[in-house]
Amino acid sequence: MTLVPSTGTSTVATLQERLEQAESYNEILQESLVDAQLALEDRGWERIGSLSGLDEFGKTYLNTAARRCRASAVINPLIGRAINLRIAYVWGGGVEISAPAGGTGEQDVNAVVQGFLDDPLNRAAFTSGQAREENERALATDGNVFLVLVTSPLTGRVQVRSVPFTQVDDIIRNPDDADDVWFIRRTATTSRIVNTPTGIGTSPQTQVVYHPTVTYRPRQRPKTLNGHEIRWDQPIVHVTVNRLDGWRYGIGDVYSAIAWGRGYAEFLQDWAKLVKALSSIAFKATAKNSRGAAQVRGRLAAGTGDGSPGTVVQGEGQSFEAVNKTGATIDSQSGRPLAAMVASATDLPVTMILSDPGVTGARAVAETLDAPTHLLMGMRRNLWADTIRQVLGHVIDASVRAPQGALRGTIVTDPITGLDRIELLGGQDRTIEISWPDLDDTDPAVLVKAITDADATGKLPPLLVAQQLMQALKVDDVDEWMAKVTDDEGEFVDQADATAARSVLASIQRGDYPKSA
Repeated sequence: MTLVPSTGTSTVATLQERLEQAESYNEILQESLVDAQLALEDRGWERIGSLSGLDEFGKTYLNTAARRCRASAVINPLIGRAINLRIAYVWGGGVEISAPAGGTGEQDVNAVVQGFLDDPLNRAAFTSGQAREENERALATDGNVFLVLVTSPLTGRVQVRSVPFTQVDDIIRNPDDADDVWFIRRTATTSRIVNTPTGIGTSPQTQVVYHPTVTYRPRQRPKTLNGHEIRWDQPIVHVTVNRLDGWRYGIGDVYSAIAWGRGYAEFLQDWAKLVKALSSIAFKATAKNSRGAAQVRGRLAAGTGDGSPGTVVQGEGQSFEAVNKTGATIDSQSGRPLAAMVASATDLPVTMILSDPGVTGARAVAETLDAPTHLLMGMRRNLWADTIRQVLGHVIDASVRAPQGALRGTIVTDPITGLDRIELLGGQDRTIEISWPDLDDTDPAVLVKAITDADATGKLPPLLVAQQLMQALKVDDVDEWMAKVTDDEGEFVDQADATAARSVLASIQRGDYPKSA
């Protein structure tokens, strides 16, 4: 575009306006290119080999797809309902996380883990109910979640921060192993405080940095990559879904449901317009001539006739009857196949995303359709369980590496990969236990009976029985209650025996019980 100032009246303001207009045109052109690519796919055609890396979508395309998925999640009720159902399946019942508390001479790993989980800053981005909902929603729309683990080298404290998908530019992998990711390139624009003649102001500043993945920590750690800083104290965890083999990024759960969700919404809009159009012409009046028609129109406009209010009396040769709508109506359930495509794309039963299992299908059918959904949501839970273990593994390692950390251990270098790994002193167990509630809504009485029957066999340890009973009864903070039923060595303390011992001690103190006993 060539900018030619007008003669005689050209000003700096005019040039600035034209520059802004040119920038606006440039943005429109870029959007048009993306829309053209999406339109090409809508027609069902794609040139073979036009996408790189096993037909992997480009980052610009994925950013646009994520933006449209987010818009659909807010605007389209069907898409929003599907996402909310998935969140409820995965996180609705909560999750219990614990680590070995340690007995005599052992370290309390669980105290470090619980301190991390209860940290207010970590709750804001990772461990609270709201944070878990937002991260699951991000997987549904963006297909990717990036968690930066800001680590203090001195104390080992770890704080989780989420990174928007749009800030990630590139993923650098091991050139010899595509599954081994080394770095995440991130470009962020922030506001910097600057001095101005009238005080202070803000100035945008763009910064490019590299974050290592949480699994990549070589012995030799350079400070920069391609001239940009490497933040070794801020490793990153990349959670991805729907990623094909060889791809670097995932894609949102609702991506394939957008077109069908829009189609269902448009169908309902057309159906509502048709009903409104039919209801606007409720009756039909006929007359032999124009004079008789004028009389009928006048009586209808007046709202009353020669008799009681709301009636019309015709003369000879005139008629007034309801319009026959036979064959003119369309059942709203005709759009159900469109909703079924949304259900298929999001791995949910159509009876649930339509919120009417009792109307469009029998209850038994709805429950049968729900069985595969339980398995699919269980897979998503496993994904988050692996992510939690990865994050908490770094928390434990950071506590060992830090001079003022709460844990002690040794750093061992893998002779094959050259990467460091942490072992706690004495080979102490550091297994992270993650317990999810059952997806089936089982009666607590049935669960308690099953647990007590299993306990009666004498094959289960009392500590496990107590934990299972608390979970069956949906007790809050099971981990804290388990600490109250164990001694300093982590052994189970039978509450009946403890009560009896306290009673005997009280009797001795009152002098009611022989001390010799």
